[in-house]
Amino acid sequence: MKALILGAVMGCCVTAADAACPDVSLMQNAARGWIAGQRLPDPVVRNMDDANCAYTSFRSVLEAELGPPVGVKVGFTSQDVRDRFGVEEPISGALFGPMLLPNGSRLSLRGSRMPHYEADLVVTVGDPAIMHATTREEVAAALRDVRPFIELPDIAFSRGTVPTGPIMAAYGGAPWRGVLGDSIAISELENPVEDLGKLGVSLKNNGQTVAISRGDRLLGHPLDVVLWLVQQGHYDLKAGSIISLGAFAAFAPAVAGHRIEAEYNLAGRTMRASVTLIP
Repeated sequence: MKALILGAVMGCCVTAADAACPDVSLMQNAARGWIAGQRLPDPVVRNMDDANCAYTSFRSVLEAELGPPVGVKVGFTSQDVRDRFGVEEPISGALFGPMLLPNGSRLSLRGSRMPHYEADLVVTVGDPAIMHATTREEVAAALRDVRPFIELPDIAFSRGTVPTGPIMAAYGGAPWRGVLGDSIAISELENPVEDLGKLGVSLKNNGQTVAISRGDRLLGHPLDVVLWLVQQGHYDLKAGSIISLGAFAAFAPAVAGHRIEAEYNLAGRTMRASVTLIP
C-alpha cells in the first residue's frame, strides 16, 4: 500500500483560457484553512473555466503541504448527479497520499466538517501509453489492477453556500479520505472490458444494504471514465497513478460508530473494502 502511494507519480496542468479566476490568495487561503479543519468559502465561480482556474490555485497549496498528487478523482460520472448539479461533463481533482487509507481502517472523523461516504472504484495505471488510448481495449491494456474504493468526501462549504457544479470543480470534487480494498490484476480477467462493464456493487452500513449498482453507472462503462480523463489532457498519467472512477450511488452522511462495507462482484470474484468510522 505504501509503495503504491509513495511510488505513484502524477503531473498535471489545468488550463482555463480566458477564465475569470477568483483571487489567487482567496483560493490559497481556502486550501490552508481546509487543511487546518476550516470550511471552504464560496469561490464565486460562474462556470467550469472559472472553476478550473480557481482549482489551480487551491491545488498548489495542497501540493506544497501534502506532497505531489498520487492520482485523480473523477466525479459526476453518473447522469443523475450531472443533472442534479446542472453540468454536462464530469469533473476531476487530484488525490494525495495522506488521503488514502488501507482496507479495514478505523477512521477518525475528527477534523472533518461534513463527511460523507460512497462506493467508488479505483484503477491503477500500469503503462503511460494510456495517455494515447482511444478505446476501452487500449485503456484496459494499459492498466495494472482494479480495486474497491470507499471514498469519504468532505462537503465542507461555509454555511449558506449551496454547492453547484462549478463550486465542486473549484475544489476538485472535495476529496478528504478514501479506503482502498484489495486489488485484482487486470491480467487475471479473461475479458476485462466485458467484465468491468458487468461489475456488480453492494454498499452496506452496519450490515444493512443501502445501495446496489452496476459498472455501467459510470459514464456507461468504467473504462469510459478513463477515456474521458485522457481526452481532457489535464493530467499526465504515469505508471502507478491511481484513478478514482466515480460513485456508484448517491453519497450519504458519514457518522461515527458506523461500519461501511462495499462488496464488488467482478467476473465471479469478490472484492471488498471496509472502514469503521470513529469520533
